[in-house]
Amino acid sequence: MSHCPTPPAPAAPTTTAFLPPAPVAAEPPLADAVRGDQASPEPIAVSPAADDIAALIESRARQQAETSQGDAAWLAETAQKLRSALLGWNLQAKIVGTRLTPNAALIRFAGSDRLRVEDVQAKESALLTTHRLRLVAVSPMPGEIVVAIARPQRQVVSLWDVWGRREFNRNAAGQNTSFVLGLKELDGDILYLNLGTAFGGSQSHAPHTLVAGATGSGKSVLIQALILDIALTNPSNLAQIMLIDPKMGVDYAAIERLPHVRGGIVIDQNRAQAELESLVAEMERRYELFRANGSRDLKTFNASKSASERLPLLFLVHDEFAEWMLTESYKEAVTATVARLGVMARAAGIHLIFAAQRPDANVMPIQLRDNLGNRLILKVASQGTSEIALGMKGAEFLLGQGHLAAKLTGEADIIFAQAPFLSDEDLDAAVDAIIREDRAGTVGIAAE
Repeated sequence: MSHCPTPPAPAAPTTTAFLPPAPVAAEPPLADAVRGDQASPEPIAVSPAADDIAALIESRARQQAETSQGDAAWLAETAQKLRSALLGWNLQAKIVGTRLTPNAALIRFAGSDRLRVEDVQAKESALLTTHRLRLVAVSPMPGEIVVAIARPQRQVVSLWDVWGRREFNRNAAGQNTSFVLGLKELDGDILYLNLGTAFGGSQSHAPHTLVAGATGSGKSVLIQALILDIALTNPSNLAQIMLIDPKMGVDYAAIERLPHVRGGIVIDQNRAQAELESLVAEMERRYELFRANGSRDLKTFNASKSASERLPLLFLVHDEFAEWMLTESYKEAVTATVARLGVMARAAGIHLIFAAQRPDANVMPIQLRDNLGNRLILKVASQGTSEIALGMKGAEFLLGQGHLAAKLTGEADIIFAQAPFLSDEDLDAAVDAIIREDRAGTVGIAAE
């Protein structure tokens, strides 16, 4: 899912002004707010027959295939093999239910003093070598233990399918604040990152997020899907994205065309540092506006303003930040910025998403890591990395390619999920449709 254009020459350091769009002649209805901050853009080259987002979702989303007889037989056989293995080790193993996910067989056992999570985890090697059962996760649930065994053939979760099911969590200003992360393994429901209120069966989450995972784990795919979902569900005058990528933006060529991505992809370290500093200045500016307006946060401020005066949600997405954190000046700037944004950013509508392969202490001070409260951890190389990134072991057992362990503030347990995927062709189609609808003032609406 990568595009490889010739990298542009580094731009001179600049900062992005996160200002409301210029006034328009008449205020449209809230749901139909249009962009008024730029002159009419040049036409883009798209297929004359290209569909809008709603039509694309309807035409390309497919019903999840029913479990085939072969899959059902494998699920039943796997459950019995696991039960027999546990009984052979004198562990109580009463099956109370089974379920097939895109990645695994979920086998639910009745909770017992003679069957503990650590008992099953201790048999990981024996299950693989003796019984050909690859343990993915063991999760405690009320009165149960849920064991996940990897499927021999995984199913791809299409972002079209997820968009066909997703719902919106609008605040008073019409901004969607809950974003798709994937499908939960346990029940197949959509897992949302809730940056506003509680939604979708989950709590409200922290404003800032850490994404970690080894090469091939699916970090870029997850970030692409998250950015696309922000753009799908919000017009560009209500959500703006600053994207920093030391890898010259090669994974985000299509994403860069979104009107929500302001100033293009930042690939220069000096400019990135300036952009980080501009976020702090913007947060302070917003608090001055809130004070003058008698508002407590971005939601209440925007609700009291006309469409042309509303301020956008701001997202700083920093991929592969470890590449630059070995530079001491950059490390200090990032740490100081996140520390200042950590307490006050939610009310100001500013959110940070940092991604790295291994967020260890050399590249990520503990203070910085603690301020990134949400952890979206894909497959990592070792148990040690899992303990650093997730706060516990287990991420080393994930299957790669978007298989995700989410530790979200407010949630009682780790949530396992599968991140959605779009092919390069579908990614371009989605971006083209979002661009057209944003220009028409209907982005974020047609999908509803």
